[in-house]
Amino acid sequence: MIALVVGVVVIYVGYQYYIGHKSPSYDSSVDIRIGLQAPPHSTSPTFTDYVTTAETLADEFATGPTLKSTAFGEQVTQQIREDRLKGDLGDWTNPSAITSALSLTRTHSVVTIDVNWPTEAGAGAIARAVGEVLTTHMSEYLDYQVSNQPANSADYPVAAAKVINQIGNAPTVVVSTSTTKTSLLLALLAVGLILGIALAFLVEYLDDRIYDTSEVIKTLQLPIYGEIPRASTSGHSRARSSAA
Repeated sequence: MIALVVGVVVIYVGYQYYIGHKSPSYDSSVDIRIGLQAPPHSTSPTFTDYVTTAETLADEFATGPTLKSTAFGEQVTQQIREDRLKGDLGDWTNPSAITSALSLTRTHSVVTIDVNWPTEAGAGAIARAVGEVLTTHMSEYLDYQVSNQPANSADYPVAAAKVINQIGNAPTVVVSTSTTKTSLLLALLAVGLILGIALAFLVEYLDDRIYDTSEVIKTLQLPIYGEIPRASTSGHSRARSSAA
């Protein structure tokens, strides 16, 4: 039973590690600077106000649900369709697959969107489409009015995004098994070994059979005056043959 537990854990960990290293994936990214687009007749906000607001907007986008929403995935899919890129793009028509492949980091007003995708062409195409979609629709995702004008006035700054690197960086090959997953597999292997050792001690603790004279003395608190040795199997067989 102990060997079975440890063996199952080792086989599972080995299989997961093999699967993770057998199928490489590709990473691509796009950097977006989020800010405010000033109206043509802007008079009030200062440069400092714009910088502060831009960082706030970037933080709002980074912590908001937009990047993982189905609507955003559908817009990226539509943009890829319009770009008409060739090559093995993978399951690019699946909005859920696209949004699950995206991750985000923010530094001040710059947001970096990383794409992890099974195919090289697909990773670059998605990163490119993400940059194009964000550039076009950022004012819809962050619909804030910063204005001293009446509410029905169109003269107010709107949220805007600008790609500050080449859209769809050249994808790099990565191993799909992340550091976190590798650590988890190693931890699972350690837990399996500890569980096996714990089961061994538990079986030994629950086993109340007596195996030698020292255990008899310790258990019964009585002296041993004699001992009948166990007959060997071969001798027992010869005795049965002679009797026959």
